[in-house]
Amino acid sequence: MANRTLFSSYLAILILLLCFTERCRARNSSLCITSSCGNINISYPFRLRSDPLRSDPANCGHPDSIFALECQKNRLTLHTNSRRYHVEAITYSNFSIRISDPGLDRKNISSCPIYSYVDNDIYSSYVYTYYPSSIYITYINCLSPVANPLYVENPFCANTSAFSNASRIYSYVTAENILVPNLEMSCTFDTVTQATLLWPSTDHHNYSYAQIHDLLAYGFELSWFRVLCIECDESNGDCSLEDNEIRCRHYCYESTPFEERTFICKLEYYAVYLYLPALAIGGLIALRYVVGILCMIGMLVIRSKRHRSWMNNSENSEELTRHQLNHMPINYSYREIKKMTCNFKAKLGGGPHGTVFTGKLRSGPIAAVKMLTSSSTSSASDKEFIRHASEISRITNANVVKLFGFCIKGNKRALVNECVQCGSLDKHISLQEGIKKRDLSCGETFKIVVGIARGIQCLHAANILHLAIKPQNILLDEDFNPKISDPGLERLESSRIKGKMGFMPPEMVYKNIGGEVTGKADVYSFGMLVLEMAARLQTHASHAYYPLWIYNQLCEGKELEMRGGGEEEEKEMMRTMIVAALWCIQIKGGDRPTMEQVVGMLQGGVELLQLPPMPFQRPMHSD
Repeated sequence: MANRTLFSSYLAILILLLCFTERCRARNSSLCITSSCGNINISYPFRLRSDPLRSDPANCGHPDSIFALECQKNRLTLHTNSRRYHVEAITYSNFSIRISDPGLDRKNISSCPIYSYVDNDIYSSYVYTYYPSSIYITYINCLSPVANPLYVENPFCANTSAFSNASRIYSYVTAENILVPNLEMSCTFDTVTQATLLWPSTDHHNYSYAQIHDLLAYGFELSWFRVLCIECDESNGDCSLEDNEIRCRHYCYESTPFEERTFICKLEYYAVYLYLPALAIGGLIALRYVVGILCMIGMLVIRSKRHRSWMNNSENSEELTRHQLNHMPINYSYREIKKMTCNFKAKLGGGPHGTVFTGKLRSGPIAAVKMLTSSSTSSASDKEFIRHASEISRITNANVVKLFGFCIKGNKRALVNECVQCGSLDKHISLQEGIKKRDLSCGETFKIVVGIARGIQCLHAANILHLAIKPQNILLDEDFNPKISDPGLERLESSRIKGKMGFMPPEMVYKNIGGEVTGKADVYSFGMLVLEMAARLQTHASHAYYPLWIYNQLCEGKELEMRGGGEEEEKEMMRTMIVAALWCIQIKGGDRPTMEQVVGMLQGGVELLQLPPMPFQRPMHSD
């Protein structure tokens, strides 16, 4: 009997130890043994898969498939939905992984990349480009030779399939950031890929083809620090990477239940109730120690003025540098919002999401303060709203309105943006009488179209969908440069993605088209916007449904009739915009180009564009 009892006790202890071990192993993947492939060590969040002798348990590493690596013949590879990259190095100190195109061989200068940066599917919720050292390598095809030090002859990796009618094509490659206005007249982009700088110099003028090939073979870096932000996200914090360290910041909100608040937030809550008792006690002490209190008050006033002056200087410094260096939004109090807008006196305009007021930042610049309606973001939590503000504030593209900060107080929410002086695009293309406007020339229209395309391309590169591209959301500065406003705001209220009829893509209106809403929705809206702008430059364009009318005009080979006649260069600009827009408004999202390709169409010139299929082939029914 005693032996049986002793055996039962040992068995119970063994079961408890096994359960405890499994729980620890499930909760702490650092207990997993570090594996390796070649000379690369593999530990959390990465793990091996597919090889029965070397694969790691499923609980070792992060469960996202992007972190499941494969080792074959001592070669480590990373898989995405449709691509396979070679893993060159994993640096755990700065949370980065360097990968390279499998078509490149460092020892073979004639090897070429097989993947393009366009339509890249490598990014996930936890992995994105490591920007501090990332550059783009651009392959360019030209119809005539180019005498430009930035253009390096490309003898091995030319893709000339799109130039079957040309007698000879001159192929180049460059490590410089070639913008559309700087592209040579007879040239067009072939493909774009990524690389990481090997040398500290930022001057790429003297790079040879061998050096550019070494950059590509070296690979490019991705950051995976977001995978370490799970605990911060679960605690409603804002996670960021600063100086190779994970930072988690918490804010106090009135809408957070008291039992879920942190100790500091609870202390701030009780401070309000302790104020009156403290004031009463202070009054009783003042009756007895009047002289001492007066002296103390004088000292406190002096210290308070010094402290306030120091705080104002530090706040101004924070407001100027926080966006320029860290791109982190400022969390303004509601009192600060009222102060900068002079209690909401100067109204700029309004829309479905809220009302815009003129405000002045502490550091001096004029800002546009948008007070959001309670219904526009009612389904978004405080955490989602802050995450939205953080994502938008990191966008520094010249064609996207810059976000300075945000405010949350109960059901009141505000966004503080840069102020764009010349108003929205719809005021300049509207045919309504009585609206003060200046008619846009063909050159100005083309400049605005290219700027909008670049802005949307930047948003898509940051995985941000606009879903409301329309003239009212395109602002113009004093030089008529376009800036996209309210990016991602429509997405905060997933149940009310509406946009404006005429600019909405078919998949968001008609059930029989269906499909997931992707960046191709913005491509469609952009195409309809361009066609509306083009219609304002033509005569007789308002006599019919313009997209169908202009498509038939192009199919019949008719010359484009422009207001005021129009020179040949302006007609080429007009045709380039219209043909690119007709590609964008195809019924099926898969038939539309990406914004990267749209920018290439606009800068490539009309001679490189072919008329797309009829955009209106598929019948549409809303039931």
